Amino acid sequence: MKLAIMGAGSLGTIAGALLTKSGYDIDLIDVNVEHVRTLNKKGAKIIGLMDLVQPVKALTPDEMTAEYDIIFYLTKTTQNASALPYVAKHLKPNGVVVAMQNGIPEEAVGQAVGPERVLGGIVGWGATWVEPGVSKLTSKPENMTYDIGELDGKETERVNQVVEILKGAGIPEKHSNLIGIRWTKLTINCAFSTMSAVVAGTYGDVLDSPRALSSAANIWRESLAVAKAAGVVPEMFQGFDIRDFDFSTQQELDQKLPMFHELLGPHRNIRTGMLYDIEGGREPEIDTYNGIICKWGERHGVATPVNDQVVAIVKGMWEVKYKIEPANVDRITLPTLPAK
Repeated sequence: MKLAIMGAGSLGTIAGALLTKSGYDIDLIDVNVEHVRTLNKKGAKIIGLMDLVQPVKALTPDEMTAEYDIIFYLTKTTQNASALPYVAKHLKPNGVVVAMQNGIPEEAVGQAVGPERVLGGIVGWGATWVEPGVSKLTSKPENMTYDIGELDGKETERVNQVVEILKGAGIPEKHSNLIGIRWTKLTINCAFSTMSAVVAGTYGDVLDSPRALSSAANIWRESLAVAKAAGVVPEMFQGFDIRDFDFSTQQELDQKLPMFHELLGPHRNIRTGMLYDIEGGREPEIDTYNGIICKWGERHGVATPVNDQVVAIVKGMWEVKYKIEPANVDRITLPTLPAK
């Protein structure tokens, strides 16, 4: 069986190294020429919470010649236009793409290769790209989880096959409600990762700003409304049902705000990758986050005014229309709720 990882950044480098070590024939594919050259010359070096140097085979997309049974797709969604044509060209007719990006990536991948050739995959661990050939594992190895599933929730042989393969790179689990898991994580990321970018700070900065926290809560509320209209049932997260955070009056919102502190307080030091991208002049993945809520909201007839606004603000920051500063939160107009 011939495997590939498309997008061998921090996560892809580590997963590819571990799958290679486990004996799989896998190519690590990335557009960074120096990274590919170093991987081939020195191997994939993993530091941080794992110490490993593993010889691997790496390619740039232009060097691809093989056809693959399974492609683990890990590029940033902002690179879909350039990456997906290579995936479609080099996937075997009966091959499968495991969409492992942020947001709800299965739809875009399915448009490129056919929805019948797509599985969903959620990566539940973190890593940082250090330099060409080197990635830092920031999650404990025992927490390197994957959630794998069909979009219709059915248990299939290919789900079982992918789960078996990923045992060589962590702890995979198959799920019948993958979209529910995705929507839970999407809701949290849209509320706090995006607001972290808007205020140019951390999750803690969002929690400590009444206006930013109210904005995050309204993003959350709109996301739940879209999920309900779409028939999506969110999954639990760290013991919390995200639907319990919903509100319809100002009194209810005031009562629910401490719950956001309880859930997100342990993560107050997180600084969103969107902010790093903006600071580095790279396009942020805002369309993969709040843009999905806006798109699905339009599809299902649900208004998403706060999500619409933060998409425009984040894009404005990237386009240097707005400064990277906490004052951007004042650009958000919040809905007026009934008092009780």
